[in-house]
Amino acid sequence: MARFEPFVVYFRLRAPVALNHPWLHFDGILAHLLMIEREGRAYYTLPAKTPIPSPTQEIFEILRSTRNVFHASVSMFSEPKRVCSVQYYKRFEESRCPTKRKINLGSGRYRNWMLRNIVVAADHCYFYGCGIIDRIASLLGGLPALGDNTRIGFGAIHSWHIERLPQDRSLVYKGKAMRPIPVWLLSRYSEAVRLAWRPPYWAAESIDLCAPPEAEVELGR
Repeated sequence: MARFEPFVVYFRLRAPVALNHPWLHFDGILAHLLMIEREGRAYYTLPAKTPIPSPTQEIFEILRSTRNVFHASVSMFSEPKRVCSVQYYKRFEESRCPTKRKINLGSGRYRNWMLRNIVVAADHCYFYGCGIIDRIASLLGGLPALGDNTRIGFGAIHSWHIERLPQDRSLVYKGKAMRPIPVWLLSRYSEAVRLAWRPPYWAAESIDLCAPPEAEVELGR
């Protein structure tokens, strides 16, 4: 039987990563890839506004967990990194418009938008984990980009690789939380806020009082 092994996965980036949340979650990325594997091309025709249950059981099979908390860190970026806000636009394009005498640009399908994203520019984004490395690597082969708005080029991946580690750094490392950890798993924590701590990260039932990444923590006995 395959065994869980600690690792770090490095993504070399071709473009800045756009964020709509303070971090990317490695277990959430794997859940996304498992959904694509399970649904195939039909995944891209699923209704956008109807929540689909996360493949939680499949994640347990490839990632180590402690009391249902997956050993998978949040995103980290190589130094030097630059964090900034980027403004971009969605505008009406006449060449793609059906034949009409008037087009409403203030609302509806052809509405003009001014959008803004927080982006991180760095050479690499990396995650720590503990799991079945070969299985995880096969999933990552289908990942073209990281973060938000990948359809317009943000977060494009140049290459990636996994390195085995002698020590698991994915949950707590050097006394600091490497991901949101529910306080009921801890005997000590320097701060706590309400955060999602498991996939699906959009779900209200995934939110609990947690020590955030970088908080000083100690796991309970």
